[in-house]
Amino acid sequence: MKLQQSLLELAQLKRYVFILCGNRLLNPILEKHQEELEKEGLLELPGVDEVIEKHLLRPDLNPPNGMYFPVPIAREKKTGEELKPEVINRFHYDFIMVNDQQQWSLKNKPISGRILEFFQSHLNYELETGRYFVEYFSESRWDKCYLECDVSPMLALSISFEKHNFKMLLNNGKEDHTKESVLMMDDQERCFLKSQTHGIVLLADAPRYEILKHLDDSDQDLVINGQSIPILNAQPQ
Repeated sequence: MKLQQSLLELAQLKRYVFILCGNRLLNPILEKHQEELEKEGLLELPGVDEVIEKHLLRPDLNPPNGMYFPVPIAREKKTGEELKPEVINRFHYDFIMVNDQQQWSLKNKPISGRILEFFQSHLNYELETGRYFVEYFSESRWDKCYLECDVSPMLALSISFEKHNFKMLLNNGKEDHTKESVLMMDDQERCFLKSQTHGIVLLADAPRYEILKHLDDSDQDLVINGQSIPILNAQPQ
């Protein structure tokens, strides 16, 4: 119970925990991941609970936002190393940042070209944390990194309307449907849809242009196949 509470407190501070299980990084705040970690005894490794429940929450250490690896941190402490910020930061990942213009960066360095295309092809959404993430196989194991976003990094490249909701082709190469037939538009007139499994999705220029052809005379709704679809004038993030 204390572990789960600490994980929730860390999440509120935008700090997350990754533990390597087999060849995959698992986050114990997710119920299915916690069950697997408990099954393998990885949460019982010496000092891991102390790192999660105490040190990553210490105001004097002031750990930055991002992802932490408590197993090697606990291992360092066991050798007698004092847990100073520089020690904890050796086992820390920064968030991948996505700004309001959907530009990606890591440690203030732009991500573009083939690397951006690679990351986008491995982009996904985690319902439990409400975070987008990139996960891919690197050398001998899977690597994973959460995103910190000013706007959704998930882009609908094309959309079609069928059976009272929208079907979308996303920039990660997958297809998804909307949760509800509602279009959201922000103050920059960007259009968003709420997907079933990929969070909020931003419409690319082409599908945005196509969907806005269906505006009714009031500019408050879309009318597609005789069905009225409301437009919410609200920020989706």
